[in-house]
Amino acid sequence: MTPSHPRKADSASTADAQATHAQAKVFTPARDHILGIIFLSAIALLSIGWAPKYLGWLLMIPILGIWWVLKSRTRVSEKGIAISYAFKGSKTIPWEEFSGIGFQRARAFARTKSGKQHSLPGITFNSLPELSKASRGRIPDALTAGREAADEKVVVVHRDGQQVLMSKEEYARHLAKHPELKKDAGHTKK
Repeated sequence: MTPSHPRKADSASTADAQATHAQAKVFTPARDHILGIIFLSAIALLSIGWAPKYLGWLLMIPILGIWWVLKSRTRVSEKGIAISYAFKGSKTIPWEEFSGIGFQRARAFARTKSGKQHSLPGITFNSLPELSKASRGRIPDALTAGREAADEKVVVVHRDGQQVLMSKEEYARHLAKHPELKKDAGHTKK
């Protein structure tokens, strides 16, 4: 064996690592948050201007916010979910330990089989289709399934504002039961 063979093996393993890395999908907090932070900082400067000696420390809050936006991320790969936090240590959840994903208000979290919950920066409910694709179906895409189920439905809006989704057959039966609604049938949304 010549010294070049081990290098080829190393480059092959490096290529495998790069291929695995390339397949990983990285979710980061929206960069639009930085614009909001800058805007709120400009407003805060008005208050800080009254007593800069005592309120100057408040400028650390927007700096920390920008740091969070730039450093926090969730990486989904074949190995599992790798979470990088801005202000605490990183966490990796292998697929064998992963139990499910949940949403509470604007916060997404991953739950392990041991019951621990880990916040997922950069993940929103609207990122479920990409998350499902990146996890190769390990995380179900409830959003797309719901949209597809609602595509063939008719939206019936009652006079009190309540909306009901009905299939076209259910809607036809509903109109047959309530003939007085036929004159308003043209105003329904599909």
